[in-house]
Amino acid sequence: MKKYIVARFILIALIILWMDIIFGFSAATDVESQGLSDKITIKVVHIIHSDYDNLSLREQKKIFDLTSFMVRKTGHLGEYTILGILVSLFLLTFEKIRSGKTLRSVLKIQLLGTAMWVFVYAISDEFHQGFVKGRSPQIMDVLIDTIGGGLGCLLVFWCVTIISKRIIKSSSN
Repeated sequence: MKKYIVARFILIALIILWMDIIFGFSAATDVESQGLSDKITIKVVHIIHSDYDNLSLREQKKIFDLTSFMVRKTGHLGEYTILGILVSLFLLTFEKIRSGKTLRSVLKIQLLGTAMWVFVYAISDEFHQGFVKGRSPQIMDVLIDTIGGGLGCLLVFWCVTIISKRIIKSSSN
């Protein structure tokens, strides 16, 4: 029981730290945020299109804009996938699988709890962006963030399922 308490404190600290990191990204002005995205985008563009510098300016802009959009949305998904993993691990410390309670029912509880936590934080994060110079809240981002949180939960569930099966298999041998 004590190990769960220590794990909970560590996970709460990590969750708060990660939420603060997300908040920091959201607090960046439009120019700061775009500058960071552009640095990442240009690296991705050169990986995907090795001949990028030889393309016409029009083609470069088209590729850059599409890649920039994907980088920004992937950033949202990644940030909230990590948050979903942390929240799922935290919630998992409260879960005891009793007889008759399947991993599937645990997943439903985990997924719902994680999705609600991430959804509420995503809404507050987008609301916060409404007060940042040049930024505005986006419903699509809340959706992407929530999907990211759900993905994080599913990754935790998948890992727990694999580990559980291996433990059961090794204990039966």
